[in-house]
Amino acid sequence: MTVRSTNRASAVRAIAAVAAAGGAVLALSACTPNEHPSDVKGTTPAVVTGDQVAPGEVVNMDQIPSAESASATLVDKDGHRVGFVSLSQEGDAVKVAARVSGVKPGEHGLHIHTVGKCEASTAFASAGGHFQVDGRTEKPESGDLMSMNVLKDGTASNTYTTDAFTVQQIRGKALILHDLAGTGTEAPRLACGILRQTS
Repeated sequence: MTVRSTNRASAVRAIAAVAAAGGAVLALSACTPNEHPSDVKGTTPAVVTGDQVAPGEVVNMDQIPSAESASATLVDKDGHRVGFVSLSQEGDAVKVAARVSGVKPGEHGLHIHTVGKCEASTAFASAGGHFQVDGRTEKPESGDLMSMNVLKDGTASNTYTTDAFTVQQIRGKALILHDLAGTGTEAPRLACGILRQTS
């Protein structure tokens, strides 16, 4: 009789422990944050942990490229890639971000030109003159962007904001990196790239 009583007591304790564990699991799953109940009979919602996104919310919104953007890879006369420039529309202004490497040290200018042709055989004269919006004639011209101070290691980076044009107006135009230390009527054109829509 004592053995049977002990076995029954052990069995009751085991059943109680399993039931308690099951209840704890149910309690935990019921307390999971941002959990949406299922309306399908006989199913349970998936367990969700960590930071959750509400339906319709955009994830990493600041990392989504703007639909109004353009970029150009700058290539020198020998065909070497020496820089990259991106432009993005931010309200009424355009943000320009540029970086170069493998360029002679000193002051350089970054300008948008009227023609989308980068022919090294013409020393990039194929790009035409500086871009102007709606036939403007005043200085600085619409396409005059920024100066870049290239360091002794041949690198430079800079950002610039302008409201002289929109991204749509400059797509397909040429972007020229000028050597501002040059002599003559126009600073030599060192590198060129075509502004294309960023994918």
